[in-house]
Amino acid sequence: MWLPTPFYERAPHYWLLLGLLLIVLGAYLGLQMDRVYLYPGMGLGVACCLWSVRIFMRRSLQRPAARIEPDLDQTCEFNYKPDNS
Repeated sequence: MWLPTPFYERAPHYWLLLGLLLIVLGAYLGLQMDRVYLYPGMGLGVACCLWSVRIFMRRSLQRPAARIEPDLDQTCEFNYKPDNS
């Protein structure tokens, strides 16, 4: 299944948000209503957060490190300073 790049790049953030929401919802329902909601909500929330970290780490290990060119400040037009001498 093909996903647009912005959605694909932000997938770890969506998993983390879902995990945090499940943790909060599980804690709220578990403390206000019944403990039966506490453990599944917290467990699924922690699982989503761990899945988010796993996706982020695997992607960061697969991507090559960004190179910073030493002469970048000389070639960028925003950093160009004409000689007035």
